[in-house]
Amino acid sequence: MANRLNPVELVIFAVVAAGFGLSAYRLIQEQPGTGSAMLAPMASNPVSEQSDRSPAALSPLFGHVDFGCKAGQETSVKASKIRISGPICGIEPGASIVSTNITNSANQFHATVFTDLSTGKFSTDYIPVNSDKNSIRVEFKFANGKTVSHDLTLQKQ
Repeated sequence: MANRLNPVELVIFAVVAAGFGLSAYRLIQEQPGTGSAMLAPMASNPVSEQSDRSPAALSPLFGHVDFGCKAGQETSVKASKIRISGPICGIEPGASIVSTNITNSANQFHATVFTDLSTGKFSTDYIPVNSDKNSIRVEFKFANGKTVSHDLTLQKQ
């Protein structure tokens, strides 16, 4: 049985090879003013005074609140989504955390909490904030059965 060259496969191979060759040629021979070079002014100055776009870090959509383990802490915020971080309240040397729960009772959102026992701190993902008052419950449960909880009130402006 002799190996025969299938004409359909040969045409497909030729088209793919030509496409690859053209792509490689354009990559090597790209001239200023064509292709991605047209984006160079944008890359060097992506936000200009004439543009109404702004970096996400400056957007009023996202904000940050430092939680200080104080009872009845109240904070005013402008952002629609807030990240909360601070110390793990009530932690004792050698203690281990069973769970950390942070819930916004205004919209029943349960935050994902990231704890770092080596530094004794926590941080959350972004929590959606409703307009007006948001009562947020921060609760730490330890392996020894101890539970420490605090309430944080966020007033959205």
